[in-house]
Amino acid sequence: MTETPLQMTERLYAKVQRRKTAAKKWSDAYEGKRPLLFSSPEFSTQTGGLFDEFSDNWCAVVPDATVERLVPIGFRLEDGSVDDAAGKAWRRSECDVEIGLALLEALITGRSYALVWGNDER
Repeated sequence: MTETPLQMTERLYAKVQRRKTAAKKWSDAYEGKRPLLFSSPEFSTQTGGLFDEFSDNWCAVVPDATVERLVPIGFRLEDGSVDDAAGKAWRRSECDVEIGLALLEALITGRSYALVWGNDER
């Protein structure tokens, strides 16, 4: 049986919802929304709780540094040949400008999504 567009949308939405908790966990870590796990209760008592809301976020360093070094340079077909048409479409759609955001999200949460559609220019 073939899925209707509505059934496919509902199935994919349910899949995204199942992944939401893990994605939020890693996004929060990247944004520094984590308690200091290494500060002991004694440290907190000694400092009067002054650093309870402070964290030094090293979780962002790895994905940020990686994204700076990732640059798509082309597209290859299954047979290994270069797909020049895909490269031109990529640049024409300004994907080369926004790819950093998609790569960063993929490195943080393990997934990244993009909306793709056709137009009159094909």
